[in-house]
Parts: sequence; structure tokens; C-alpha cells
Amino acid sequence: MSRHRNEANGSGRTGLSRRDLLKIGAVAAGAAACRTGIPGVLSGGVEPIDYAGAARQAYEKSLAGLRRTGVTAAGVEVRETGTGRLSLGPEGLRAHRGSRPGRPDFDVLIIGSGYGGAVCAARLAARRRPGVKIGLLERGLEWVPGTFPNSLASFSPISRRSSWLREQLAHNPLGLFGFYNQGDVTVVTGDGLGGGSLINCAVVMEAEEDVFRQPAWPVELRSKTVLRPYYDRASRMLAPQRTPEDRFPAKLKAHLGTAAVLAKRGTWPADVAYALPLAVTFADRTNAQGMRQHACVQCGDCTTGCNVGAKHSLEKNYLPLAWSGGALLFTQAEVERIEKADDGYRVHCILRSSRFFEERDVVTARTVIMAAGTVGTNEVLLRSRDAGGLAVSDWLGKGFSANGNHVWFVDYQDSDAPITTNSGGVGVAAGTPAALVGPTIQGIIDFRRADRPLVRHVVIEDLAHPSALAPGVASLTLADLNRAITLLACGHDTADGEIRLENDEASVRWPGYTDQACRAEMAVLLAQYATAYGGRARPFAPGGPTTAHPLGGCRMAASAAEGVVNHRGEVFDTAPGRDGRAVQPGLYVADASIIPTALGNNPLLTITALAERIAELILEEPANATLFQAPRGR
Repeated sequence: MSRHRNEANGSGRTGLSRRDLLKIGAVAAGAAACRTGIPGVLSGGVEPIDYAGAARQAYEKSLAGLRRTGVTAAGVEVRETGTGRLSLGPEGLRAHRGSRPGRPDFDVLIIGSGYGGAVCAARLAARRRPGVKIGLLERGLEWVPGTFPNSLASFSPISRRSSWLREQLAHNPLGLFGFYNQGDVTVVTGDGLGGGSLINCAVVMEAEEDVFRQPAWPVELRSKTVLRPYYDRASRMLAPQRTPEDRFPAKLKAHLGTAAVLAKRGTWPADVAYALPLAVTFADRTNAQGMRQHACVQCGDCTTGCNVGAKHSLEKNYLPLAWSGGALLFTQAEVERIEKADDGYRVHCILRSSRFFEERDVVTARTVIMAAGTVGTNEVLLRSRDAGGLAVSDWLGKGFSANGNHVWFVDYQDSDAPITTNSGGVGVAAGTPAALVGPTIQGIIDFRRADRPLVRHVVIEDLAHPSALAPGVASLTLADLNRAITLLACGHDTADGEIRLENDEASVRWPGYTDQACRAEMAVLLAQYATAYGGRARPFAPGGPTTAHPLGGCRMAASAAEGVVNHRGEVFDTAPGRDGRAVQPGLYVADASIIPTALGNNPLLTITALAERIAELILEEPANATLFQAPRGR
């Protein structure tokens, strides 16, 4: 959750380089070329299936069927029926302002609705005592499946850079994407109810045991066995599936085939590649929370929001569970900072009734759980320290990891081998894809092996570009995406980055990020990868160093001398001393920012498991007995 500054006065303007202008022109040209038709989609005389309409209807009907005992602003329990939406807007939040004289507005306030916030909301709401108010604030919109962007014109991200481009393009603080791009590493975030789950690749993987053995992890978590029950709990909720073998698209076949060719040559091990478990359904279903979903049609648009409703993003599992338990979910409420009060915390917000109108307000809470994502949580706490005097560790903002993310590109246009990849998404605006693209990521080449040191533990995954961006990518790379593949590599960087406030906005400073040893390892592997079918490998140049897997900045540790929170997610209080173990009462962090190292693979399942553990510890804390009921059987 972070603040947007008005830069209309020109202060902090960086301007556009010739290269930037050429990029914009290339994207525009690609988009214009795309308007004449979308290759690979059924057209002409066949009535297209309205997947978006069906997804919208399924979501709204599912939510309308939910029932709960909710709580009014005054704390009175009432029976409620679903309305077709999970959230309330700014007016709903204002109704809770000062609603309980002499008491905080909320007993628990969760900031952010991604994997950390959604988990805490669901688990705490399930055990709340009558009259206990649990609120959740999300800065973005509630995106209904079927309404996600499907063209460049509707793709209006939040830009964190103060520039001419930002002034000229429509500034949309309620956009689906956030780009923190004024530092050395660009961070991509998802904005909306469900956070990053709305735009991620939905890869459900555990981190390997060697990750937790590193000394940067607190002793309480230095074995993966500690997280085993929470990994299992998270997996049951996210219900991952692998792509059925009879539905492998060209992209996945090419990716796995590359590994098979190199294994046959003896270059790579024989068992290095496989299809990944994904939070995606490949058959129509109704999940345990009563949410109806339609089967994936493999259109390639996962990362701009699933308009089919096949993706198991958080608005289909943890967040409906939170609503059913009585949690109050509020959208369009961006948190700027928090400050301590006599009976808890004052939370300073920007409330946006539309993209053009905003006003500030303050709500109060006894307990606050920060779960705004790595950059958002760091930004709020940094501002809370600098502007509000919150006493936190000197480690705040430090120890940032990009999860060793580097993007590569392999072009087969000049290859003698007839390689087809179909790696440009086609979406569902024109109906059923005639040629399968696949979910954004489907397959992995996995070099996390016992005979390699951790720095050489690398994974390489296939990527599709969503239909809204694919024409621009093709123009920028001068490539035919049907004969090229983009690859995401994850590894073990040194977690030496730092999140700072610059012009009151977060930026990542890490000048040496591209000089990491893990990147050198990736370069070797990608050069080998290209030889399988005679392609040309190169770094994916557009955008520079970028990560969608930001970690750290509020790292877990034994004391404030080594980190920002303890293994329970409690924020250290440095007022008594800068190296002690005292904690801020009722202030927690439960998102990816607490992770002290790179994970080396897609992080969503580990983030969810850690949040499951923190939620359980909050429920079991004796000081919280007045808020939560003991589990049955105790």
C-alpha cells in the first residue's frame, strides 16, 4: 500500500530518452497492427463463446449464494446474505469511523489482500468472537473475473516514476498493475482485491530444504519440517493442478523438448524438466468455498487477469472464506502510514471513490497486520518511521531480494528446425483459441540438485505474453512470438538490495544486481538451452532488471539487531534499545517482506504457508483470547 504523489508541477521530472520514445512507438505500432485481428482465434461465421460474461456471472452468483453472521459498524452481530461482491468501497469504511465511542474502530485491521492478508483475514475471521470487528483494506478495486484488461488501450498501470510519460498518460491509481520503477530494479505488483494473485503465473511450488538451512533464517524456521503442516494447509486451499498431458500446447512441448534433447546429448540430467502444479482448474468445478469456476482454455492471459475464471486467485478461496467468517473487506483505501495510539494504532488512509477523486481519513485499530506486499509494507513502515516516529529496526528496507529473477529470450526465427512456440497470448475476447497458448507458465527446468551449491540452484520456466501486451513485445524484440520463447529464471541472489523512500515513494536500490553469480549461472544454462533447436538466446532487454517476486526488507530475525520482525511476524520495538527483542504490541507483518533470503523458485506457496503459521500463532496468543475463540477440542 503506497502513496501516489501529484507531479503536475514538474518536480522530479526525469524526461524520456530517445530509446524510451522508440519503445513507445514500437508498442503503439504493434497495438495498431493487432487491431485488424487476433491470430489463432476462431472467427468468421462462428458465434464466439462469451467466456468473460460466463465468468462474471459465475462469480456474482457464487458470492450471492454466500451466507454469514456479520458485524455492524457498532459491533452488533447480524445475519447477512451475499450481494455478488466481497467488498465495500470508501463509503463503507467511513461508516466505521468513530463507530464505537471509547474503542478502536476495528479490533484487527489487515492492510493488503494478497497471500498474507487474505490468509490472515480468513483464519482470524473463522475464530472471531461475537462483536469482534476484523477489517481489511485494499488500495485497488474488486476486479470481477471477465472484466480484466484485454487490450493495450485498457491496460492502464500505476507508474511510480515521476516523468513526462506519467504526466501525459492517464494516471490511474486504481489500475490493476503497479510499477515501482524509479530505482535499479523494477518491481511489478498486482493491485486489487486479491493482490498479486490476480496477475501472477499461479505456480504452486515449495521452497527446497536447503533454503531454510541458511543462517539468515531464524532458528525456529531453520527446517522445512516446521512449515510442513502450513504448506499442506495452503495447498489444500489453492488446489493446484498440472496441465493434462493431452493438452500440452506448443510452448510447453518446446520447453520440455529442449531439456529432452540436451539430456540425450548428455549436456543436462535426464530428469530435469516437468510440468508444474498451477493454481488453475482444467475442468469446470465448484470449490470448497462455493465458488464456481470454468475450465482453463489456455488463452495465455493469466498475468493480466483471468477472464475465464479458471485461475484459483484469492477472490475465489481465502477471501470468500474471510467474508463468510464476518471479515469486512474494503477496497479503494490506500494506507500511507500508521502511528501508535494509547489503545492501538491510527491508520492514515487515502480513500478513492474514483480514479479522479480522493480524500484522506484516519481509522483506528487495536491490532494491525501489515500485508501490503514487500514494497508496499516497507513503504508504509518507512513512512511511519520517518513521519510518525514509529520505533523500528535499522534493518527496515534492507535485505531486499528479487528472488534472483532474470528474464531471457530465445528466438527460433533463423533456426533450421521447425520450432513452433505460440507464446503470444490471444485472450478470449473473440472466443475459443484455435491454437492453445497455455497458462503463462506451465513447465520448469529444475537445477535445484544436491550435487550443486545453492548459488547454482536455478529454475527456468516458460512464459507467454498476455494478449494486451504481446503485439508490443513482438515489436520491441523484432520477433515472431510463434517462433520464440521468453523464459523466467529464478535463483539465489545475495538479498543485498534496499528499499528506500525517494520523493516519498519506494524505490529499490541495488546497483550490482545484474552482476550476481546466479545470473552468470543462468547465462551458461540459457546458452545451452538455445543450442537444442538452433535458437539465439539473449537477455529480455525491454524494461531492464525486473522482478515480480520481491522479498525482504522486513526480514525475520532473533532480534532488532538482525531484522525487523521475529519469527511470529511481530515488529521489533527499538524504543527500549536498538538490538533487543521487545516488540510493538499488536503490530505484525505477514507477507513476503519477512522472508530473509531468495527462495529460488516461485514464492506464492511459501508466502501463504508463512502467513498460515503467523495467523495460527496470533490465534493462540493468550493476549488475544478476548478476540478469538479457542479451537474445538481444547
